[in-house]
Amino acid sequence: MAELHIVGSIDSGHGFAEAAGLSDLFLKWTLESGPNFRVVQGLSTGQTHCDHPDDAEAAVWSHPLDVHYTLKGIDGWPRISLEVWGVDRFGRNELAGYGVCMVPTTPGLHRLECATWRPSGTLREQLSSAPRELRRSELRAPPPRIARAAARIAPLLTPTLP
Repeated sequence: MAELHIVGSIDSGHGFAEAAGLSDLFLKWTLESGPNFRVVQGLSTGQTHCDHPDDAEAAVWSHPLDVHYTLKGIDGWPRISLEVWGVDRFGRNELAGYGVCMVPTTPGLHRLECATWRPSGTLREQLSSAPRELRRSELRAPPPRIARAAARIAPLLTPTLP
């Protein structure tokens, strides 16, 4: 049976403090894979600590990833799903962005940058500061080009995964 080792870290994210007006940024991550993949060792989901960057600085997380899979086939290759969260001026957790990156299929050292986005919501939601989170987690991947206008997304900047 074939094996896959994912070893690395979620280093940082930049642009979230200015773009979303949030402080104390943290990231929730999940390694998603198909039925051909089975986690042998390590965690396939987690959360970083909170960092409080200045407006122009990146949030530094340096969160380790170390997952060992066995696999029967390459269908359902793993991808890392990201949710960046922050604390607003009232102390509430608020979504700063969603992102999805494919795990590279070639061996070696890779540096990934994952573009993020978040629903901008309706005018009423924007004025009332209602939460603008997705109700269904499978929609976290960026919507297709046709659905972009309907989804009302606001592009944000990128967390870095070396």
